[in-house]
Amino acid sequence: MIELLHARSDAIADACKTHGVARLDVFGSAARGDHGSEARDVDLLVEFVPMPPTELADAYFGLLDELRSIIALPVDLVMHDAIRNTYVRASIDRDRRMLYAA
Repeated sequence: MIELLHARSDAIADACKTHGVARLDVFGSAARGDHGSEARDVDLLVEFVPMPPTELADAYFGLLDELRSIIALPVDLVMHDAIRNTYVRASIDRDRRMLYAA
């Protein structure tokens, strides 16, 4: 999975720039390589540059649509600021690998 994401890194970076992404990471089984050759979905963690809430909603859904098209798999896009549970955050932080940083 990591190889697939790196192969499409230019398109991913372009999508991130278009939608105001400060940082994008892959986490979970896709980051660990648990999928093998049978990838089912990709878990991504996103941090956006500061923007008004209405622009943030458009940026989030626009990025999600573009990433699904680029990766050609289901994408679970989680906003970094939305993670409140410390155990979930620790689990994500353990596996996460950066794909893009502004």
